[in-house]
Amino acid sequence: MVLGFAFLSGQWMAWRELADRGFYLATSPSSSMVYLLTATHAVHLGGGLLVLLYAVATSLMRKPVEGRRIVVDVTAWYWHFMAVIWIYIFALLEFVR
Repeated sequence: MVLGFAFLSGQWMAWRELADRGFYLATSPSSSMVYLLTATHAVHLGGGLLVLLYAVATSLMRKPVEGRRIVVDVTAWYWHFMAVIWIYIFALLEFVR
């Protein structure tokens, strides 16, 4: 979770640096694509971190085991799916090169 929040803050600093250098969202189609891809990644990471925080909070509460298990299982499926998507993206970029 620490690495996720560190990435999000680093992404924010990178966007600020790009803006300071005149690379805005509407500068060109390529700049729009950069912002779109990085923002989509940030949204998915932020949502995953929120769900992970919820899963941790649910695990620490005195709720029935089945309720905790569902939350933890759904969170695990989300993060594993994101890992598979990243492997696919890296493989796709390797083959396109």
